This record gives sequence, C-alpha cells and structure tokens, in this order.
Amino acid sequence: MALPLEGVRILELSIMTAGPVGNMMLADLGADVVKVEEIGRGDYSRNLGAVFRNGECTQFMAQNRNKRSLRLDLKKPEGQAVFLRLAREVDVITENFRPGTTDRLGVGYEAVRSVNPRIIYASLSAFGQTGPYAHLPANEPVVQALSGLMAMTGEPERPARIGNPYPDFGGAALMAFGICAALLRRERTGEGGKVETSLLEGALFSAIPRDGETFVTGKGPERMGTAHPVFVPYQNFRGSDGAEFFLSCFTDGFWRSLCDVVNRPTWVDETRFKDNPSRCENRDQLIPELEAIFASQPAGHWVKALGERNVPAALVQDLNQALRQDPQVKHLGMIVEQDHPRAGRIETLRTPIRFKDAPAAIRRPPPVFGQDTEEVLREFGFEDAEIQKLFADGIVAGAPQR
Repeated sequence: MALPLEGVRILELSIMTAGPVGNMMLADLGADVVKVEEIGRGDYSRNLGAVFRNGECTQFMAQNRNKRSLRLDLKKPEGQAVFLRLAREVDVITENFRPGTTDRLGVGYEAVRSVNPRIIYASLSAFGQTGPYAHLPANEPVVQALSGLMAMTGEPERPARIGNPYPDFGGAALMAFGICAALLRRERTGEGGKVETSLLEGALFSAIPRDGETFVTGKGPERMGTAHPVFVPYQNFRGSDGAEFFLSCFTDGFWRSLCDVVNRPTWVDETRFKDNPSRCENRDQLIPELEAIFASQPAGHWVKALGERNVPAALVQDLNQALRQDPQVKHLGMIVEQDHPRAGRIETLRTPIRFKDAPAAIRRPPPVFGQDTEEVLREFGFEDAEIQKLFADGIVAGAPQR
C-alpha cells in the first residue's frame, strides 16, 4: 500500500529541532523531503551537543531520517535561481528561520508563488511572523520562559525548564498538521497558500486546560512539583526502596479503590477526604498519611496493587529505562534500527502514527551533509553540464571528504 503522503515533494529550509522534526514526520508518512542546507555548515544541529558517533551528531540523526541533503549557496543569485527552479516542481516548502530571512535571500513566499502558484509555503518561527518579538532571537527554553510553561513547572521555590524541548515538538506537530490540512484544501480547491505557526502559539495552546483556570482567577498556576492544583492525591510518592511512582487519583471511583489498596476504608466517608474538593482543602493532612503508608512497601508493589484495582499509577522511569526496559514500549516497537553510512548501526524512534494498511516506513537514514546534491539536481531536470558548472562555481557541493 502507498504511504499516505507518497508523491508529495517538499523542500526543507529548516534547522535545529522544530522544523526538522516536523519535516521528518511528513517524510515518515511518505513525503519526499529534500533538505536544502547552507553550503558551508549546513543545519546547525549537525555540530551541536556533546554526543557523536563517528563524527555524526546524534541530535541531527535523531530528527532527520527519510530525507535527502542538498548543499546550496542561497546567498548568491545563482543559488537562488537553482532553488526557484526546484520550487517549480514541488508541493511544499518549509522554513523556520527568523521572519524575513527567506525574503532577503530571494526565496520567500511571494518569490516562490510567482513560479509555482500551487505551492504550500509553511513558516515556523519562535514568536510569529509579525509583532514586537518577531525579530528577536529565541529557542525553545526562551519560549518556555515567556509562555508561562516554565513558571508552572518545578518546585514552589523556583521555576524549572521542562526536560525535553516541548515547544519544539509542539511547533513541529502543528506545522505538519497545517501542511496536511493545506494539502487537503489544495486537493479540493486547487489553491496553494501560506501556512504559519510558532513555538509561542503552540506553547500557549498546550497550556489547556490551565488556561481556563487562569482566565477565571486572573492568576497563573502555582508551582507544585509533581502535585496538581485541583486533584488530590495526584503526585509522586516514594516506596520503601527509594523508587518513586506517580499516583493519578482524579475521580471518586479511583479514590474508593485507593482506600481499599491502602487499607483505609473509613476514608471513603470521612468528611476530610470524602470528595475531591475536601481532599484539596485537606491536602496537608492527607499527603503525609499516604507518604507514610507508601513508604512501607516498594514502589513496584504499589503500582501493581493500584493497577489491579484500576487506579492509574506508574513507576517514574528515566528515559533509558523507558526506551530499553519497559515492556509496553517493547511491545509497541518504538525503537528501530538503521544502517548509517558513517555512524554505522544506529537506533531511532519510529513515527508514533499508525496506518494499519500503509504503515509509516523508515526508508532512509539521516543524510550525510550534501550526499544527495547531484542526485537531486539530476532528478529535477538539470543537465550534466549544468551540474558540473554549479559544482565548479561553488553554488552547490556534495558530501565533504574526511
């Protein structure tokens, strides 16, 4: 069966994480993504971080599979002409530079639309394409700070950065979603168009349902560590072995079952704890009692006992434990392997979207910088003599030698 986006051709002008991840999601679903990289250094993430395999950055490899890499000098008119020639033949262009950058390079939306009226041009930025912050430098922790996410995360004494780049992933998913919607619209109407989203908009949207509480109270959510402002008990607890587990008790049915598990049947009707508002009001009394009970047995004992009574709970695992040891993750087959031409055998996460009759496929490993330049140009109709001249003039380049 054909993959859902098979036949869709994308030119990617994006770097770092949000744009590349969004394009990888589309590539996993069958789109042909050509990653157009700055001729000198390419995507910044090729050289970021501290973990490399045979000179290839793990950050880049984690978010750029199923793509081809073309090195192109967009600062020269000849390079811009090459890009616009490619743009005539594709369905989608994506970029996540600071607003105005692609216009200055001569490959912005209006320039592309003049050669391809059906183009879908997607722009993902930190703060949006216009406004008082549009021109400012930013990355996802800056957006965490500005959006309120950081202020509601951590212990009461101090805010904390969310451990993973959540605004980047939110922006990636929103961009991919917008592109798919635009492709459907074009299928129905024949019209292309501009798609825009930002990390800030995605981060704010991800605050649902905390936004509703904020609109009503006029105050931002308190930092409560792993606890919750309106559900109790709903937080981490520690077992006798020192391991922690999260208990998610947010209905009265779960509460009754929890009382059975901890052998406190009288709590069900006790005035202090009989319903969630009462438990919230008397949190300072309930939580220490539960902590003392849970400290009597290992965390795994409580997770098993709670699960048997249909109360949501889970061990707090680190990422390595989740990826390599958790039986449900193994069952889902989230880890897949690829052979990379330089890094060797690498592990990566498969796309989390499933189509029963047309499963997403990992067809290509993350590309070596510029490895597909000649192949892409030839595929887009460039003659051998043209290609040789572009290489000779330094407009394009292949994979650098080591």
